[in-house]
Amino acid sequence: MGVDLDLRESNGATRRPKVAFVLGGGGNLGAVQVGMLHALLERGIAPDLVVGCSVGALNGAAIAGDPTLEGAERLGDVWCGLDGASLIGSGSNLASIWSLLRRGQSLSSNDGLRRLLHDASPIKTFEEAVVPLHVVATSLETGDERWFTTGSIVAPILASAALPAVYPPVDIDGELHVDGAVVNNVPISRAVALGAERIYVCHVGNFTRPRGQPKRPIDVLLQSFSIARNHRFQSEHTRPWPDVELVVLPAIDPGKIGRNDFRRTPELIRRGRESAGRFLDNSTNFVEFAGPGPANSTKKVI
Repeated sequence: MGVDLDLRESNGATRRPKVAFVLGGGGNLGAVQVGMLHALLERGIAPDLVVGCSVGALNGAAIAGDPTLEGAERLGDVWCGLDGASLIGSGSNLASIWSLLRRGQSLSSNDGLRRLLHDASPIKTFEEAVVPLHVVATSLETGDERWFTTGSIVAPILASAALPAVYPPVDIDGELHVDGAVVNNVPISRAVALGAERIYVCHVGNFTRPRGQPKRPIDVLLQSFSIARNHRFQSEHTRPWPDVELVVLPAIDPGKIGRNDFRRTPELIRRGRESAGRFLDNSTNFVEFAGPGPANSTKKVI
């Protein structure tokens, strides 16, 4: 399969590297991520820890609670039953400048997200997870990333997925929090800090396409946010990480799709699964090079 990293104990025996799944944000393209997870688990690639941001935090809770192929299939079933209007309201509401100027903290409630989390996750607390789960949100007060690893998963995941202006900020310990993607959309560095030796990155925005000409102020706003949140990923996934094997799964270009359009979810799951599966089965996708640090330090970057 081309993803083996031979780590030897002092007695010469091989051991399995510590594996992390890093799940980035991406809204309704989280369906592609479900397909990626399916491809990994059906090849026997299971995580020792899960690090998630935004929709990746939600998907991450499902997989951390049940890191099996059956768990991925159940998550896919939940996604296939989603209705965009119940999650983030109508497209016209999102596009209206008057909606952005009205009083209040968001265009939509997070009730739909709360229901989705309830349906998708087999766990209610971080402590119930089969493998450790780490979730990131952004503090509106300090601008710092804040990590959650204990207690109820509900508020931290709602905060992590709170797309600014679309969903309301979430109060945790008297401090408002919004989407973790504002500061760390694809938290590779967190997985490294936690000691991961092989990191599978499921970043659904990792595809190249010329950016369209914005036609409305909201288009400029959202496109700028997309560029900003991808900036740190571009830096982290090209950085040499000593003694870490980084496997960035290929995303798919979904073509034209509305931000609240979930009608193509089954197709996106299927395409994400097929694309990731082909990639994992093709060892020629991996390019090995020496990184700084010990002489045997290597890293495979996609």
